[in-house]
Amino acid sequence: MTLAIPESARLTIPGQHSRSRSRPRAMLGPHTKHRPAKHPPPPMPVKEQTRDVSPSVPFRSRIVGAWRLESYTAYPTPDCKIQRPTFPMTKSVTGMILYTPDGYMSAQMLIPGQPKFKRGEGDEAQWAEAGKRYFGYSGPYYITEEENGKEETLRHTFQVCNLPGWVGDVQIRTHRWEEGGEVLVLGSEEPTEIKGDKRFPELKWRRMRDNSNAEPPPPIPQIHVHGPGEP
Repeated sequence: MTLAIPESARLTIPGQHSRSRSRPRAMLGPHTKHRPAKHPPPPMPVKEQTRDVSPSVPFRSRIVGAWRLESYTAYPTPDCKIQRPTFPMTKSVTGMILYTPDGYMSAQMLIPGQPKFKRGEGDEAQWAEAGKRYFGYSGPYYITEEENGKEETLRHTFQVCNLPGWVGDVQIRTHRWEEGGEVLVLGSEEPTEIKGDKRFPELKWRRMRDNSNAEPPPPIPQIHVHGPGEP
């Protein structure tokens, strides 16, 4: 999809070697621009620095599952004109990110609120608006252990993406845990340009309940479509 993200919705969220046409970017959205880091990430509150997940459990095992997006916030660097957190996809943004045991992931984010229209309906403006409100990608993920006792590095690859220019990309994600491992916080090593300011994006994902034994919801009423020769 080649549609541009509007200013009001712009994002500031072991095995084989992945393919990338360019240097891995640290961006977390379709509108961000890579810039060298001139300032370290803003210090996090003491509570958030506390590691409350057992280090004996491998990161690869902890990350597997489904996670629901709770917030997407962009924090300012000292050079920002606006010295306060912003919300690139609004405070109402929704989303899910999935990590499978065999090394694949998928992330979807949506700005809710657009009037509904059915498949096969809708004019160009409605479909354009739908594209501007959505960002998603999928592909293999890689976790590599660093030397000298450093934490594992998490990389997402963009094998499928609704933005064609990002297909084949590789991006590094910083990560930390909150609430005993129930919340996964992903971010960027370097600031990204968002609406003219360099900011550190941060996405908080809460673990979703195990759905493997859940009962399916009631079926959605289907509309019968008449075939050739039918009344």
